[in-house]
Amino acid sequence: MSRVRLTRAQQQAQTRERLLAAAELVFSRLGYGGASIELIASEAGYSKGAVYSNFLSKDALFLELLRVHMDRDFQELEQIVDMSPEGVIREASRWLKSMHSRINLPALTLELQLHARRSPEFANDFYALQEQKFKIIADILTKYFHARGTPLPANAMDLARTIDALTHGLSLQRPLREPGSVNEAGRIIGDLLEIMAAPHALEKKAKTS
Repeated sequence: MSRVRLTRAQQQAQTRERLLAAAELVFSRLGYGGASIELIASEAGYSKGAVYSNFLSKDALFLELLRVHMDRDFQELEQIVDMSPEGVIREASRWLKSMHSRINLPALTLELQLHARRSPEFANDFYALQEQKFKIIADILTKYFHARGTPLPANAMDLARTIDALTHGLSLQRPLREPGSVNEAGRIIGDLLEIMAAPHALEKKAKTS
Protein backbone atom coordinates (compact mmCIF):
# COMPACT_ATOMS: atom_id res chain seq x y z
CA MET A 1 0.00 0.00 0.00
CA SER A 2 1.51 3.35 -1.06
CA ARG A 3 2.04 6.03 1.55
CA VAL A 4 -0.02 9.21 1.18
CA ARG A 5 2.26 12.17 0.47
CA LEU A 6 1.50 15.21 2.59
CA THR A 7 1.26 18.63 1.00
CA ARG A 8 3.68 21.34 2.10
CA ALA A 9 0.94 23.00 4.14
CA GLN A 10 0.08 19.68 5.82
CA GLN A 11 3.75 19.04 6.63
CA GLN A 12 4.09 22.49 8.18
CA ALA A 13 0.92 22.01 10.24
CA GLN A 14 2.23 18.65 11.47
CA THR A 15 5.57 20.21 12.41
CA ARG A 16 3.83 23.00 14.37
CA GLU A 17 1.72 20.44 16.26
CA ARG A 18 4.82 18.43 17.20
CA LEU A 19 6.66 21.56 18.31
CA LEU A 20 3.73 22.66 20.47
CA ALA A 21 3.48 19.18 22.02
CA ALA A 22 7.22 19.25 22.72
CA ALA A 23 6.96 22.75 24.21
CA GLU A 24 4.22 21.53 26.53
CA LEU A 25 6.41 18.66 27.75
CA VAL A 26 9.49 20.84 28.22
CA PHE A 27 7.52 23.49 30.05
CA SER A 28 5.96 20.86 32.35
CA ARG A 29 9.43 19.70 33.34
CA LEU A 30 11.37 22.97 33.47
CA GLY A 31 8.92 25.86 33.52
CA TYR A 32 8.93 28.80 31.14
CA GLY A 33 12.23 30.19 32.39
CA GLY A 34 14.06 26.86 32.19
CA ALA A 35 12.77 25.91 28.76
CA SER A 36 14.77 26.80 25.68
CA ILE A 37 14.36 26.64 21.92
CA GLU A 38 17.18 24.07 21.79
CA LEU A 39 15.46 21.75 24.27
CA ILE A 40 12.09 22.07 22.54
CA ALA A 41 13.61 21.35 19.14
CA SER A 42 15.42 18.30 20.53
CA GLU A 43 12.25 17.01 22.22
CA ALA A 44 10.34 17.31 18.93
CA GLY A 45 13.16 15.75 16.89
CA TYR A 46 13.83 18.89 14.84
CA SER A 47 16.56 21.47 14.47
CA LYS A 48 16.41 24.97 15.95
CA GLY A 49 15.82 26.19 12.41
CA ALA A 50 12.53 24.25 12.28
CA VAL A 51 11.35 26.06 15.40
CA TYR A 52 12.25 29.50 14.07
CA SER A 53 10.65 28.79 10.71
CA ASN A 54 7.34 28.27 12.52
CA PHE A 55 7.63 30.68 15.48
CA LEU A 56 9.45 34.00 15.61
CA SER A 57 10.65 33.49 19.18
CA LYS A 58 10.27 31.54 22.39
CA ASP A 59 7.64 34.10 23.43
CA ALA A 60 5.64 33.46 20.26
CA LEU A 61 5.84 29.68 20.75
CA PHE A 62 4.61 29.76 24.34
CA LEU A 63 1.93 32.32 23.59
CA GLU A 64 0.64 30.01 20.85
CA LEU A 65 0.69 27.06 23.30
CA LEU A 66 -1.37 29.11 25.74
CA ARG A 67 -3.73 30.17 22.92
CA VAL A 68 -4.29 26.53 21.88
CA HIS A 69 -5.32 25.53 25.39
CA MET A 70 -7.40 28.66 25.92
CA ASP A 71 -9.17 28.04 22.58
CA ARG A 72 -10.29 24.67 23.91
CA ASP A 73 -11.62 26.39 27.01
CA PHE A 74 -13.28 29.09 24.87
CA GLN A 75 -15.13 26.48 22.81
CA GLU A 76 -16.49 24.77 25.92
CA LEU A 77 -17.34 28.05 27.64
CA GLU A 78 -19.12 29.48 24.58
CA GLN A 79 -21.27 26.34 24.43
CA ILE A 80 -22.23 26.90 28.08
CA VAL A 81 -23.21 30.53 27.36
CA ASP A 82 -25.70 29.31 24.73
CA MET A 83 -27.39 26.79 27.05
CA SER A 84 -30.66 27.07 28.93
CA PRO A 85 -30.50 28.52 32.48
CA GLU A 86 -30.58 25.01 33.98
CA GLY A 87 -27.84 23.89 31.57
CA VAL A 88 -25.63 26.85 32.51
CA ILE A 89 -25.76 25.92 36.20
CA ARG A 90 -25.08 22.24 35.54
CA GLU A 91 -22.35 22.62 32.92
CA ALA A 92 -20.54 25.50 34.65
CA SER A 93 -20.13 23.27 37.70
CA ARG A 94 -18.94 20.35 35.56
CA TRP A 95 -16.46 22.52 33.66
CA LEU A 96 -14.96 23.95 36.87
CA LYS A 97 -14.29 20.46 38.21
CA SER A 98 -12.67 19.18 35.00
CA MET A 99 -10.76 22.21 33.67
CA HIS A 100 -6.99 22.19 33.05
CA SER A 101 -6.84 18.40 32.89
CA ARG A 102 -4.06 18.20 30.26
CA ILE A 103 -1.58 20.91 31.20
CA ASN A 104 -0.48 22.76 34.32
CA LEU A 105 -2.10 25.92 32.94
CA PRO A 106 -2.09 27.87 36.24
CA ALA A 107 1.70 27.58 36.49
CA LEU A 108 2.16 28.46 32.81
CA THR A 109 -0.14 31.45 33.15
CA LEU A 110 1.68 32.71 36.26
CA GLU A 111 5.06 32.58 34.55
CA LEU A 112 3.70 34.33 31.47
CA GLN A 113 2.04 37.00 33.63
CA LEU A 114 5.41 37.76 35.21
CA HIS A 115 7.04 37.80 31.78
CA ALA A 116 4.35 40.19 30.51
CA ARG A 117 5.34 42.64 33.27
CA ARG A 118 8.88 42.66 31.88
CA SER A 119 8.09 42.65 28.17
CA PRO A 120 5.60 45.28 26.95
CA GLU A 121 5.62 43.78 23.45
CA PHE A 122 4.66 40.35 24.76
CA ALA A 123 2.15 41.90 27.17
CA ASN A 124 -0.02 43.32 24.34
CA ASP A 125 -0.84 39.86 22.95
CA PHE A 126 -0.98 38.15 26.33
CA TYR A 127 -3.40 40.60 27.96
CA ALA A 128 -5.63 40.63 24.86
CA LEU A 129 -5.93 36.84 25.11
CA GLN A 130 -6.74 37.05 28.82
CA GLU A 131 -9.35 39.74 28.22
CA GLN A 132 -11.11 37.51 25.69
CA LYS A 133 -11.34 34.80 28.33
CA PHE A 134 -12.66 37.19 30.98
CA LYS A 135 -15.45 38.38 28.68
CA ILE A 136 -16.68 34.83 28.10
CA ILE A 137 -16.55 34.04 31.84
CA ALA A 138 -18.44 37.30 32.55
CA ASP A 139 -21.20 36.20 30.13
CA ILE A 140 -21.47 32.84 31.90
CA LEU A 141 -21.59 34.47 35.35
CA THR A 142 -24.34 36.84 34.19
CA LYS A 143 -26.43 33.92 32.95
CA TYR A 144 -25.55 31.81 36.02
CA PHE A 145 -26.83 34.37 38.54
CA HIS A 146 -29.86 35.16 36.38
CA ALA A 147 -30.70 31.44 36.32
CA ARG A 148 -30.44 31.37 40.13
CA GLY A 149 -32.72 34.39 40.40
CA THR A 150 -30.02 36.41 42.14
CA PRO A 151 -28.50 39.76 41.10
CA LEU A 152 -24.80 39.73 40.25
CA PRO A 153 -22.88 40.47 43.48
CA ALA A 154 -20.36 42.62 41.56
CA ASN A 155 -19.54 43.91 38.10
CA ALA A 156 -19.44 40.89 35.77
CA MET A 157 -15.93 41.59 34.42
CA ASP A 158 -14.55 42.27 37.90
CA LEU A 159 -16.08 39.05 39.15
CA ALA A 160 -14.70 37.13 36.15
CA ARG A 161 -11.17 38.38 36.86
CA THR A 162 -11.54 37.52 40.56
CA ILE A 163 -12.82 34.02 39.84
CA ASP A 164 -9.96 33.40 37.39
CA ALA A 165 -7.35 34.65 39.88
CA LEU A 166 -8.81 32.52 42.69
CA THR A 167 -8.89 29.44 40.47
CA HIS A 168 -5.23 29.79 39.49
CA GLY A 169 -4.14 30.64 43.03
CA LEU A 170 -5.96 27.69 44.59
CA SER A 171 -4.57 25.36 41.92
CA LEU A 172 -1.01 26.42 42.69
CA GLN A 173 -1.50 25.71 46.41
CA ARG A 174 -1.94 22.01 45.65
CA PRO A 175 0.26 19.31 44.11
CA LEU A 176 -0.21 18.80 40.37
CA ARG A 177 -3.35 16.70 40.06
CA GLU A 178 -3.60 13.38 38.26
CA PRO A 179 -5.21 13.48 34.77
CA GLY A 180 -8.95 12.82 35.02
CA SER A 181 -9.21 13.69 38.72
CA VAL A 182 -11.48 16.42 40.07
CA ASN A 183 -10.02 19.92 40.01
CA GLU A 184 -10.34 20.83 43.69
CA ALA A 185 -9.81 24.54 42.93
CA GLY A 186 -12.71 24.43 40.51
CA ARG A 187 -14.85 22.59 43.04
CA ILE A 188 -14.19 25.29 45.65
CA ILE A 189 -15.01 28.05 43.16
CA GLY A 190 -18.25 26.22 42.33
CA ASP A 191 -19.16 26.14 46.03
CA LEU A 192 -18.42 29.87 46.35
CA LEU A 193 -20.66 30.66 43.39
CA GLU A 194 -23.48 28.67 44.97
CA ILE A 195 -23.07 30.61 48.21
CA MET A 196 -23.05 33.97 46.39
CA ALA A 197 -26.09 32.99 44.34
CA ALA A 198 -28.03 31.73 47.37
CA PRO A 199 -26.85 33.33 50.66
CA HIS A 200 -28.77 30.77 52.72
CA ALA A 201 -26.77 27.98 51.05
CA LEU A 202 -23.86 28.66 53.44
CA GLU A 203 -26.02 27.97 56.50
CA LYS A 204 -27.51 24.87 54.87
CA LYS A 205 -24.05 23.60 53.84
CA ALA A 206 -22.72 24.04 57.39
CA LYS A 207 -25.59 21.98 58.83
CA THR A 208 -25.03 19.09 56.42
CA SER A 209 -21.22 18.96 56.68
